Amino acid sequence: MSRTVRVIIGLVLIWGALGVLGYRLGWQIHSNRGQDALLRSAGRSGGSACKTLSTPTSDGELAGVLSMPKLNVTAPVESGTGDAELNVAIGHADSTPWPGTPGTAVLLAHDVSYFAQIDQLVPGDTIDYQVGCTTDVFHVVGHDVVAAGSPVPQLSGDGLILDTCWPTDALWYTPNRYLVEAQEVSVQTSKKSSANTTPQEWATGYTAPAPPQLVAQGLTLTTNEAPMGTMQINGTPDAQWAQSPAPLAVEAAALEAYFGGLHSADQQQSAWWNDLAPGVPMPAPLSGAWVSGHDAPLNVTITTQGSTPTAVVLSTVITLSGGSAPGEYQETVTEAIHGLTVLITDWEVSHG
Repeated sequence: MSRTVRVIIGLVLIWGALGVLGYRLGWQIHSNRGQDALLRSAGRSGGSACKTLSTPTSDGELAGVLSMPKLNVTAPVESGTGDAELNVAIGHADSTPWPGTPGTAVLLAHDVSYFAQIDQLVPGDTIDYQVGCTTDVFHVVGHDVVAAGSPVPQLSGDGLILDTCWPTDALWYTPNRYLVEAQEVSVQTSKKSSANTTPQEWATGYTAPAPPQLVAQGLTLTTNEAPMGTMQINGTPDAQWAQSPAPLAVEAAALEAYFGGLHSADQQQSAWWNDLAPGVPMPAPLSGAWVSGHDAPLNVTITTQGSTPTAVVLSTVITLSGGSAPGEYQETVTEAIHGLTVLITDWEVSHG
């Protein structure tokens, strides 16, 4: 089997996994593992001596660090593109060479994570890939929007392609991919790691205070069907935080509270509701009713100050069955973030 055919087959499987697994599993984020592994294995604390990383032989192994100075993004790169890798890092397509070696390397990340703004890269912008004290410097030469499963362009020389879903900031499965194409222009070496490329470590352990009986019913997208819309970040977000997996962890906790509230209202469990929404009245149409349809995408808006998220708003259109007032409703749920805890502070349902 030719190398090109292997690349195509591998990327078809990768893109399928991104669409089916990455989104349906509800963005269960564990980024501390990836960031901690990076700092330990790469020896990237400020001014530290370089440590040599061997070429990964299995998925999930730390490989290096990717930096995009224009976007203020610095992220760990791991071998593999499964959910476990992409939830903590940029993933390397196993069927392609590594950056800095002959051929075209392919790196992938979620479109609401490290690659959320790669459409802002233009020809001439720099992308750095660092392993230990060696940095391969690439310059962007172009971009493409292609259908999922399309062959990956083979660039001349030592090439690099950044691959994510298109449009970016979308939480649903998208049929197209945005590719940034870059070519290596130089290799730099130093005796010490650069302090200014050390990836930041962000809190990701956000959760909703749902009681165990409610959690056992399943409060993620895996067990609750809802068409996801877009995720926006408002306020004054830190640029690196906004493009890290941390916002996805906030979204996962916000969905946990949202689905927990729906289950609590459906079963008329006021104690469960009060755990999730202390002091917030249960909307009368929700009591004893169940959502028989999400009639519009569920959009998520996160407000943050720097790297501290403060609130989440979820909005959609639902159809309620049962209860005292079945029918179609506009729905807006507001949640506050206190430390790592997400609480519902307002729940509005109104006829459109």
